[in-house]
Amino acid sequence: MTILIPARRFDLADPEQMDRPGADPGILRDDLRNLRVINRLFGGLSAVQRNIIPLLDAIGKGREIRILDLATGSADHPIALANLARARGDTIHITAVDKNPHMVGIARERTAGYSNIAIEQQDLLRIPYPSKSFDIVLCSLAIHHFSREEAVHILQTMHRISRTGYIVNDLSRSRIGAWTAWIYTHGTTRNPMTLHDSYVSILRAFTPDELRSMAEEAGLEQYRIATQPFFRLILVGVHTVNPNPEFHP
Repeated sequence: MTILIPARRFDLADPEQMDRPGADPGILRDDLRNLRVINRLFGGLSAVQRNIIPLLDAIGKGREIRILDLATGSADHPIALANLARARGDTIHITAVDKNPHMVGIARERTAGYSNIAIEQQDLLRIPYPSKSFDIVLCSLAIHHFSREEAVHILQTMHRISRTGYIVNDLSRSRIGAWTAWIYTHGTTRNPMTLHDSYVSILRAFTPDELRSMAEEAGLEQYRIATQPFFRLILVGVHTVNPNPEFHP
């Protein structure tokens, strides 16, 4: 590690506040609202949308496209993708899952007007779906919540249950990123969960080299990793239907 890239600070016994049992539902709801703003302003939503379009194009418009969103939170990605599909003329169905029952409830509220989005409560480490049961699998801002071994397992699961491809969108660890998160959140909110977790999340995140090592250990073959603005990483993997994944950083 270097001065600007510290060692990863991860402790299963000290989770982020949003993951702690007994987290205040009102504070969590407000925190998720803050995260939606951060995702929109700092490129989390747009990075996933840019990189999913080549996968949608590879599948074509002749049938319903099945998408799985892991650790959906308040379902900002499913809602954005449903709107994107409507604009493109794609027929899609999105299953969005989260382990946290409060998040599941919020996601169901926010997607009540979308008949093509189903919300389920599932544990990312015990995903029940069969192999190749979804065309595309997404996982945004979740990998850093897990140990390295657990993250490798999640990558293996995403590869196994997807037919066309999968996208991991997450943070990239750096001191500058952590300081930037601290400055931004302390200037925009008083929510204690957002103030704590936004800073800690970047220090718990993986570096590009660490994510690449995990992808190799998970047995991924056709994938690329790209850095994104505002201290983010994206991994796009494909199966044989599209052997040359495009990137749109």
